[in-house]
Amino acid sequence: MKKTLALLVIPALLVLGGCQKSASKPEVVTTFEPIYEFTKAVVGDKIEVENIVPSNQEVHEFEPSAKQVATMTNSSALIYNSDNLEHWVSKIKNKGVKIEASQDVDKIKGDPHTWVSPKQAIVEVNTITEQLSKKFPKYKTTFNKNAVAYTAKLKKLDAEFDTLKMANQKTFITQHEAFSYLARDYGLNQIAIAGIDPEVEPSAATLTKLKSEMEKSGLTVVYSEENATSKLAETLAKSTGAKVMQINTVEGLTNQQKKDGASYLTLMEENLTALRKTIK
Repeated sequence: MKKTLALLVIPALLVLGGCQKSASKPEVVTTFEPIYEFTKAVVGDKIEVENIVPSNQEVHEFEPSAKQVATMTNSSALIYNSDNLEHWVSKIKNKGVKIEASQDVDKIKGDPHTWVSPKQAIVEVNTITEQLSKKFPKYKTTFNKNAVAYTAKLKKLDAEFDTLKMANQKTFITQHEAFSYLARDYGLNQIAIAGIDPEVEPSAATLTKLKSEMEKSGLTVVYSEENATSKLAETLAKSTGAKVMQINTVEGLTNQQKKDGASYLTLMEENLTALRKTIK
């Protein structure tokens, strides 16, 4: 009887031990890809991180499911970019802390795309690090060490973008107004075909004005965002004899990009290469 009882107790202890090991990793939830990448870079393997917005979903239009709301509600920390972008975050009554990654960014009214500038990405990583260190103080040293390593990469990228300030021609035309922070931080002039919402069709008068601006500035490239329809960019390019090139708002990664090892850093490098076709 004792032998049988012992055999029953051992598996139970193993199961319990496994549960305790899993429970020792507090769960952090992020909203979309760049915030997920910044957070993972900071926490390393110390904390389990789950991302909510699928890579093939537009973050501006995303609404969480009941299951996703439950996941966020039960999380130890919910990390998001801003109230202007993830408008639904205010409705999540999570048991842990909410961390607004862009809270220390010098905001541009109407544009939530703070992370598209490496300078602001550094600010966001530092905010995430500081807030998570308060929530999980036993990992503070590790978080700070990881953050220093990752921001070193961001600073290198920032220095590369800084070279654009020396250009004579600093104007670029994009399909929608998602690069205000990048333009401000690196001394550029962004002209958008549409506003913040890429689905809003510009008027004929607006297109005529843009065509005139392109001719005046000698622009031969119109930038269209990856993972978005390029209809507006193609319309303007066709009327001016320009070509369409892709630039990325870095809101998500496709399955193929993930398979190829793409990241925020690599996509921003690609953006820099694309911009150098115009910024000269």
